[in-house]
Amino acid sequence: MLLQSNDRRTALYCRLSQEDELAGESGSIQHQKQILAEYAEKNGFPNPKIWADDGFSGVTFDRPAFNEMMAEVEAGNVSTIIVKDHSRLGRNRLVMGYLIEEKLPDYGVRYIAINDCVDTDKGVDESLAIRDLFNEWHARDTSKKIKAVKMAAAKRGERIGSKPPYGYKKDPNDPKRIVPNEDTAPIVQHIFALCASGLGPSKIARILREKKIIKPAMYEYQQSGAIHTYLNLDKPYAWSGRTVSGILEHEEYIGTTVNCRGYIPSFKSKKQRKNPPENWLRFENTHEPLIDRETWDIVQKVRAGKRRPNKMGEMDMLSGLVECETCGTKHYLCRCGSWNEEQYTYTCGKYHAHKDECTPHTIKVMALHQIVLAEIQRVTAEAKEHTEQFLERAMDKYQSQLKQELSAKTRELEKVQKRLADLDKLLQKAFEQLALENLSEIQFKVLTGNYETERQELTQRSGKLEQEISSWKDTMLNADRFMAVVNRYTHIQKLTPEIVREFVEKLVVHERSEPYKKKNYTQQVDVYFNFVGKI
Repeated sequence: MLLQSNDRRTALYCRLSQEDELAGESGSIQHQKQILAEYAEKNGFPNPKIWADDGFSGVTFDRPAFNEMMAEVEAGNVSTIIVKDHSRLGRNRLVMGYLIEEKLPDYGVRYIAINDCVDTDKGVDESLAIRDLFNEWHARDTSKKIKAVKMAAAKRGERIGSKPPYGYKKDPNDPKRIVPNEDTAPIVQHIFALCASGLGPSKIARILREKKIIKPAMYEYQQSGAIHTYLNLDKPYAWSGRTVSGILEHEEYIGTTVNCRGYIPSFKSKKQRKNPPENWLRFENTHEPLIDRETWDIVQKVRAGKRRPNKMGEMDMLSGLVECETCGTKHYLCRCGSWNEEQYTYTCGKYHAHKDECTPHTIKVMALHQIVLAEIQRVTAEAKEHTEQFLERAMDKYQSQLKQELSAKTRELEKVQKRLADLDKLLQKAFEQLALENLSEIQFKVLTGNYETERQELTQRSGKLEQEISSWKDTMLNADRFMAVVNRYTHIQKLTPEIVREFVEKLVVHERSEPYKKKNYTQQVDVYFNFVGKI
């Protein structure tokens, strides 16, 4: 509703950020309100109304109270804005210049900063722009100091997050530490157990909804009153697959503190960007774990080999684990136009998409099930009956596999790095040719565009290879953990998703020995077991 000119409000605006408090600035929200109210009354400003943003930085203008006040300004309902200090309105010189010199005058709004002797009715001189610049510098300097303090704490292994992960709570005796939450820790453990048994995030979310378990955002709201952006109070049990996935990926549940998952690129922005995992800081055994290492590893393998349904919505327990021996691509589950499960096959994913880039490496699903079951039965029997000999043989084979994998990936990395060096030379040559006018602008753009595309792809591949090589070097034969899995089972007679996830790391399918129209052929399948590799 548009107010009459004599009814227009006097906006008394307050703001205090955590950065201001840490920098030692005085002027609590309550103190600001008192000063502004007294000033308005003493100087006869009509219809005063207070808008306050507590805990919001001055470099951003996406603040609830500020936005509400500016909506009133744009509706023509505000005659004057009064702040204690000019920096309370904001610390971004470009936005402040636009507000004071353009927007507020356009709506006929007078602006007063009490302590800085600013009153737009008396004119605005150049000193205000200088003051805005100093305010921005102050914000940048404060941001640097706070970032340095937080980074130092992060490098010491201290938690720098403001709230504990779901399943934990702050230690009453030490707010910097976290301890299991008796309400939510069992739910986290239940989620991990369900995933380890072979269930995906969507199915787990459905189970939690059916059991009417309060979702994390609702639980936090009940405990502290915090309202998340997407919180629907009418749906307290609305777990999603995304929420479950987030829980399954948090290393905090095995007692590890992970810092620097994200970063803020500029002090003017509060939007956090993701850091690549290699830049994270990890500190083990910092708090009580909710999940044992064995369960964690099983779950991560389940997540790494995400089982995806085919076009008919069908999904096999081995999906995500089957690889092509020639190209390394995951196999595709194919119905082959039949309703008979005996006809279902796995086929090389690259061949399925591009026939000329690989060969089928096709294998019957049921045949692969039989091979995997037989291998699990053989290996577990040998591990139980001849434990010492089994472990000795496993060690020899594992070391050999490790050496081969490292050698292959190192060779590929060398090729990638050589090609990157060649591309740098080609790009430099293209620039030279353009300068000599031997290339047109269009030719140059096409040529360098292709080079840059290839360069980006190779750079990504190089980073992935370096990470894989590092991971392989850190990998150790973990016989004890494999034997713990073996000893949990007495007689394995049937293949189940849980057994597959417990035992199988991956399945590598070789090409058939004979053409596909021939009935008699041999086909090798390599079964890689969790913790011990190929036995």
